This record gives sequence, structure tokens and C-alpha cells, in this order.
Amino acid sequence: MPLLDRAPSTTLFGNSPSSTYPASQGSILLYQDASCSSPLSDHATPLIAGKCTNMPITGILAVEIASLPTCGDYGTPILIVSNEPNCGNASAGTGADSGVVGKCQAYSSGVDIGSAQFICYGSGISAATTLLTSTSAAAATATYTPASTPSEDGGDGNDSCCCCCCVVM
Repeated sequence: MPLLDRAPSTTLFGNSPSSTYPASQGSILLYQDASCSSPLSDHATPLIAGKCTNMPITGILAVEIASLPTCGDYGTPILIVSNEPNCGNASAGTGADSGVVGKCQAYSSGVDIGSAQFICYGSGISAATTLLTSTSAAAATATYTPASTPSEDGGDGNDSCCCCCCVVM
């Protein structure tokens, strides 16, 4: 019996397969000091956007974004860090969140980083729709109207109009 070469027509959640986005991945460097001079490894640690990752060991005091994930609809990727595991609400120091590649991020209080996650913020810029319809475009017509007539020449003997203007109706 031959295997079926048919792609599924819907995903687990009922949408068509083409409407789902693949997971996007960024990467961070982990540091054992707050000034980002002592890396844990020479290689960046991959992070999948939207998935919280706990730090592999205690003593991680800073992180630096090596590469950003891509976000759908022109959203902005931001790295969220927490001193708590499982991306719990941070409980110490000034936050170390950022979306800047190469910026050393550490807590002001010097506490360990417990977890990190890339999120996509906002939906960015989308295509603008045309607001002017053909009916309203036809109604907006310009007519030429002289500002003065030869009989209103200002007494200088010049019978031509002094100026003209357009009135949009």
C-alpha cells in the first residue's frame, strides 16, 4: 500500500497551514560579570521567540543580544530578562530589558539573571487603505475664479485682473 503524499488541510487549531508562522529564533551571549567581559561561552545561546528559557547555571549576571528574531507584521523584538526562573516578574533592581544588539544588559542591583525570553512587541506598520472614494474624488473639483473684474481695476487704468485664485468645492 503506497503512502499518502497529502499535506494536511488544517492545523491542530483549525487554521490553514499557510497561515501559521514558523518559530523565529534569536540568540544571546551569557556573562558571569555585570560588565559583559567574562562570557560563559564563545558561542551564542539560541532563544526561540515567545519561549521562556531558564539560565543554565547560577551566576549569570548579564546578557547581550547577539541576534534578534523576526516578528510578524513588522513587530519589534525585545529581550525580556528576569531574576526569577520561568520568566516570573522580576523582583530586584532596575530591569535589564532591551531590543538592542550588542548592548550589555544587567540588573542594577547585581542579582543573577534567572530566565530570558524574546517577545514581539506591537504589530508595527501595516498597509494603509485608500480613504478617498471615486464619489468623493468627483465632488472635489477646482474652479477658476478671478479675484477682481475689469470694472474693479483699482483705479490704475489697468483693465486686467490683478490676481486669480482657485476655489475647491
